[in-house]
Amino acid sequence: MFAPYKLFALIEIAKEFGVTSTQILRGTSLDLKMLEDPKTRTTVEQYVTACSNAIKYCEDPRLPFRVGKNIHLSAYGLYGFALLCSPTVRYGLELAVRYHGLATPIFSINWRAVEDHFIWFFPSEFRVRYPAAVKQFLLAQQLAQHITHIQDIARADRKPLLIKVAHATPASAALYEEQLGCAVQFAADATEIHYDQSLLDDRPPLTNPVTLAMLRESCENLIGRNGDDISTTGLVTQIIMERPGQFPTMEAIAGHLNLTPRTLRRRLADEGTTYSEVFDDVRRDLAEKYLSAGQFTVEDIAELLGFTDASNFRHSFKRWTGLAPSEFRLQR
Repeated sequence: MFAPYKLFALIEIAKEFGVTSTQILRGTSLDLKMLEDPKTRTTVEQYVTACSNAIKYCEDPRLPFRVGKNIHLSAYGLYGFALLCSPTVRYGLELAVRYHGLATPIFSINWRAVEDHFIWFFPSEFRVRYPAAVKQFLLAQQLAQHITHIQDIARADRKPLLIKVAHATPASAALYEEQLGCAVQFAADATEIHYDQSLLDDRPPLTNPVTLAMLRESCENLIGRNGDDISTTGLVTQIIMERPGQFPTMEAIAGHLNLTPRTLRRRLADEGTTYSEVFDDVRRDLAEKYLSAGQFTVEDIAELLGFTDASNFRHSFKRWTGLAPSEFRLQR
């Protein structure tokens, strides 16, 4: 569950194109009043539904780029401010990857340095299984967001050298170069954003080691250390953690990893676990984080973790930890 900052950006920009908030939010179970409530949290799927509505009601291909340009790091709360306080851009990129699970993730992100430049890329882009038009909208927004975030960290008009896009050349191809500020190649093997490597050593003007240390600790407490694990168990954990509140089935996760359920079950067994045990571990971890955060009631947490009621959650938490949720909170 995430703060609805992306939805706000989409709604605000869509207004400029004559699309109402009611049209954007159709089918999301949300309304504008709910989004104005600071306690409201939304899911990735609700955002994807809103983007589908934007495509339906707005034919202007500039919309996703405009949305991406208007989602600044300051909108991401702890995650965004940690990047802004980094000692170098390189350090900020490392934080961006590590704590990306806090940022309403749709595409996973990573980067690598190659000779005289570095490359942003999206390792899971071919596993993002939305209709082509929706995926293209989301990817255009993602590209614009990344460029905006680099400029936020460096506080400079640093533009990419080149962008490669892993889908066919669209009718709006010229718009990509206009909106993204660099040459764009289509039908690539993978989507990549290339920058001059010297940018990695830029010192962000907002760098602050004390604030950064506090923000890193807070981000670590929220997301845990699951991203470091590249075992099958770790991959399954990461996928579940990226979609808290939705909790995909084993079959869905197997498809996400391009495996059959039988193969996934066997690989987990080889690592001494089962999908049910991994799922339980994730829910326990999230439960402890939500309880430690202090802003959620037991009823809220039960709903966030997919329990039918608070009583079932209390029973499971007692089984996991030997403590009632109230007792666990007292020990924090």
